[in-house]
Amino acid sequence: MIYFLTIAASDNSGGAGIQQDIKIADRLNCWPLSAITGITVQNFNKIFTIEPVSPDLLKYQIENCINYFPINSIKIGAICSKENIMIIAECLKKFPHENIVIDPVIFSTSGAQFLDNESLTILKQELFPLAHLVTPNRHEFELLVGQSINSLDEAVKIAKNKCNEWNTAILLKGGHFEGDIIREALITHTSIYYFERVRDIFHYSHGTGCTLSSAIACYLGMGRTIYDSYLLASELLVDFYKNIQKDFNPLIS
Repeated sequence: MIYFLTIAASDNSGGAGIQQDIKIADRLNCWPLSAITGITVQNFNKIFTIEPVSPDLLKYQIENCINYFPINSIKIGAICSKENIMIIAECLKKFPHENIVIDPVIFSTSGAQFLDNESLTILKQELFPLAHLVTPNRHEFELLVGQSINSLDEAVKIAKNKCNEWNTAILLKGGHFEGDIIREALITHTSIYYFERVRDIFHYSHGTGCTLSSAIACYLGMGRTIYDSYLLASELLVDFYKNIQKDFNPLIS
């Protein structure tokens, strides 16, 4: 059995966050464990409120999972407070793990803010060096590096340095760059890989970042390389969202 731990916020609409992570892990025959960082009230269009859990409660959840289960991989999503960033870092420093994927959720698609500038600094200093992979989209990467980015090639040049500074591999997701072709890049300490695929237009696309990062973490937990984990996760993402369109209810859009 592959044990997958997701540390992220709850999404009551079921389309992102902990709920989506669990669906993806189950789809890949992994056993999903969870530590909830915060409670959100949202639908597919908007987040109405974000309530972080207490640091003590988050710590209790993480340590209970880590102490009892032989965890193969960990995904970290929306964290909701700087105090909880520190708690996660504290827990993972006590129990080091090689297959940690961080999806640095800073803003939701609708504009709700999960982390402020101080929290971003702590995230980069305390959590990124513990990760195997960080998966920012264009806007998240801009906030993390503190500058505007106009193209994937420009982002890759910056990511080469950040890969060493943050001591982690970086997956630059391409969905927020313009064009009919989505270009993405995986930057490791030794290599740069580029990927291209035709942009699919999904009427429903809630939780794509959660889906990709969770799938990558699950595949890493199975012993796949970071390169293969990305390819397999990307295929799963497209398949998942193509299939879900068939049952999508336009009344909720």
